[in-house]
Amino acid sequence: MTTVVFLPGLHGDAKTWEPTVRALPDDLPATALDLPAEPDLDTLVDEVARQIATGSVVVGHSLGGVVAMHLAERHPSLLAGLVLVTAPVGTEDPEAAAARAARAADLGPEEYEEIALDGMEAVYFGDRGHDPQVRAERLRAARGYGPARFAAHSVALGARPDRSAFPAQAPCPVLIVGASHDQVVPTGEQRRWAEGNGAGGDSSDAQRVTYVEIPETGHMLPVETPEELATAISDWWRRTAA
Repeated sequence: MTTVVFLPGLHGDAKTWEPTVRALPDDLPATALDLPAEPDLDTLVDEVARQIATGSVVVGHSLGGVVAMHLAERHPSLLAGLVLVTAPVGTEDPEAAAARAARAADLGPEEYEEIALDGMEAVYFGDRGHDPQVRAERLRAARGYGPARFAAHSVALGARPDRSAFPAQAPCPVLIVGASHDQVVPTGEQRRWAEGNGAGGDSSDAQRVTYVEIPETGHMLPVETPEELATAISDWWRRTAA
């Protein structure tokens, strides 16, 4: 039986995915992983690969999407399907990457938590970034994630390769999930990425690359609309596996 494996984004942990996992149908078993505190993307991915069974569907959010694409490249036999949720596409400006890595280095817990909570209005749709429950979940995840992971992942994220043409070249079917109001990975960029890799036409048909956009959402889809995200994943996988 196919297992869905969820990989979190920056500042996120395995528990971030719990609402999405609960919303999946009973016949689609799932698990969520924490990403190891490794600054080298190859090493990070190889450690993740040891926790994934052959024939899994891997779902990555944001940084988790970067890891998932690298996983598909280095360990293609593990994947039956790949879901990329608001995942970055291109490389990062070297100066910006170096600045983030320097900012992330040697942070204490309180300093790191301030960074994790900073600018939440740009990460969530509408007023969600000011919602006390949303902020509490962000802080809970950040405390589980911790400054050591943030420092390591800031380096790994800055060294990511360009994935503009990746979905069409992936070793398995790919679902790209965009958010209607993403300010971190702009919505228009996600649409162009999907279209440039062959997504389009009737979304009820099985395609090599499929694009779904969830309305009234920002970058943090797993927290904002976990039920809709679970439905998008399960519906796509039913069509793909049929």
